[in-house]
Amino acid sequence: MPAKLIKNSLVPALLLLVYSAAIRATDPFVDAEARVADIDWLITQIETRYAYLPERHLDLAQMRALYEPQARAAQTREAMVQVVESLVAELHDDHVTLGTNTPSSPQLIPTGTDLWAEMRNGRALLVEVRPGSAAASAGIRPGDVIVSVGGIPIGQAIENSQPKTLTAVDAEAVNFTLRKLLAGTHDTQRRLVVKGPKGKTRAVNLEPVVPVGSDELVSWRWLDGTTGYIRLENSLGDSDTVAAFDQALDGLGKAKNLIIDLRNTPSGGNTDVAEPIMGRFISKPAAYQRIFEPGTAKRFPQDSWLKTLEPRPPQVTAKLVVLVNHWTGSMGEGMAIGFDAIGRAKIVGTPMARLCGGTEELELPNTGIPVHIPTYRLYHVNGTPRENFTPSINVDLTKSSAADDPVLARGLDAAKPE
Repeated sequence: MPAKLIKNSLVPALLLLVYSAAIRATDPFVDAEARVADIDWLITQIETRYAYLPERHLDLAQMRALYEPQARAAQTREAMVQVVESLVAELHDDHVTLGTNTPSSPQLIPTGTDLWAEMRNGRALLVEVRPGSAAASAGIRPGDVIVSVGGIPIGQAIENSQPKTLTAVDAEAVNFTLRKLLAGTHDTQRRLVVKGPKGKTRAVNLEPVVPVGSDELVSWRWLDGTTGYIRLENSLGDSDTVAAFDQALDGLGKAKNLIIDLRNTPSGGNTDVAEPIMGRFISKPAAYQRIFEPGTAKRFPQDSWLKTLEPRPPQVTAKLVVLVNHWTGSMGEGMAIGFDAIGRAKIVGTPMARLCGGTEELELPNTGIPVHIPTYRLYHVNGTPRENFTPSINVDLTKSSAADDPVLARGLDAAKPE
């Protein structure tokens, strides 16, 4: 059995959010004018600092008119949190989140969902189901179509729930709303009607997704006599992951081919972990992503800058394949575009979580509610927005065979000598 580095006991992120909300709930609540001022302040921050506002097609004056009265009416902190959640949902951006939650809060995506769907030709098509999830155990498969959610036809459910302050038809707003409906909330069972490829419909009830941590930061094994496999276990925010990854490389030191699996990185991470890992695969400094912070008179790409990797010996020269899917999020996405940019790996899988840019935490001045919004944009070094990057070997799971893991199967094919 390969050696494994065990993660220290950590409180799951979900519990931390609930704990944060509970602490805040004990504080004296602010008055109506202070709550309204917080909404005005937040919308001003969105107007001046949110890096993706031009694509969002939003009427900010209408947003103020809609949410300031709701804030005035919010008599409890929990009610105010719900107002802020509804407001930020107007941005239809999965990377805009709150740093606190209530039991009825929407799940975070991708961490809190097991279903990924897109509207195609008027149908809510499931393009990926998270392996090992309750949805997968219930027999839901890519290629199935969502007919209804909570007893409401899916088209009507989307219409009821999508952003209220749009100024134009926005396909991404529709898909964002669809993802939110399928993910549900922390405290409510999801009631779905699903139609299979042969037209048969069935009702499926799914409990809320509860993110499950792993005792391992990194898992690894041999796939065959020449190919090693390393999987990052949603650990890109843990500084001990670098040592765990090195340990995996040591165990697979004779591998001619390596597969790095980034399909379990929904919670992202930070560059202090990702860069040393990528640094093992280069012999000289190399740019791996482009950063742009929008501002007055700033233009892309001339006002952007490149982020560079430093080599970290000993260099690994094995042929490299990187696996990604819709649960490859944020820093996981950064690693994927980075490996592609430095020309070091073939990227195999589905489109990723498509989380926009890099986030900064803003705290509402009066209620103290923390909100994370992207304040700068991230790009492949070739200028492709990170959220638009697609794997060089794209796997359409709706058309895949009955293989247990079609992405891994394609990755193994890509790892073979040419």
